[in-house]
Amino acid sequence: MMKPSLLKVVLPAVILIACLAGGSLIAENNRLKHKEKDLKEYKATLELVKDINQNSNFGGIELLKFSDKTKEKQQSQGTSDILPDFAEEAKDGVEGIYFNYPYASNDYRLAKISMTAMPYHVYGIAAGQNLNDVTPLLEEKGFTEYEKSSDNDADFVLYRQHHVSISLKVSKDTRVISTIIVSVYDKLDDAVY
Repeated sequence: MMKPSLLKVVLPAVILIACLAGGSLIAENNRLKHKEKDLKEYKATLELVKDINQNSNFGGIELLKFSDKTKEKQQSQGTSDILPDFAEEAKDGVEGIYFNYPYASNDYRLAKISMTAMPYHVYGIAAGQNLNDVTPLLEEKGFTEYEKSSDNDADFVLYRQHHVSISLKVSKDTRVISTIIVSVYDKLDDAVY
């Protein structure tokens, strides 16, 4: 039989080891679930981008198209390090900018497209339309209003779904859209595209 003093030392040690092992298993399980969730979000974002590209007119450029510069393995500091040749103009009224996507990769993709003129559109939404007319369409496509901001003459309304955002610059007086920005962001990147 064990001495009571030895039992006082061994029993807490066994309990402590069991707690540490259980905590480690729980932490690993949570990490795997988080990684699986991130992968699902990434795949859902890619499917959404595919749908947007099929149902929009960006003047011949495509959201998340790889840049020819990707193979050069340029070191980026994220969105703060936009290289001049990483912008692309398709036609008058459409411009795109390449960013790393996913953020931790060396893959430069067309992650931001800005439109200021017709006939270019995302899901049929074009500059010149009234915000009240396009809000139902964005909601029907699964986008939800995420944020609103204003300056002296315009309101900015941001809609999101998965990792895709659609930002609308709207006249305060007429509620007419003057600029549409469609972008894909990586949640590891702290900047907003």
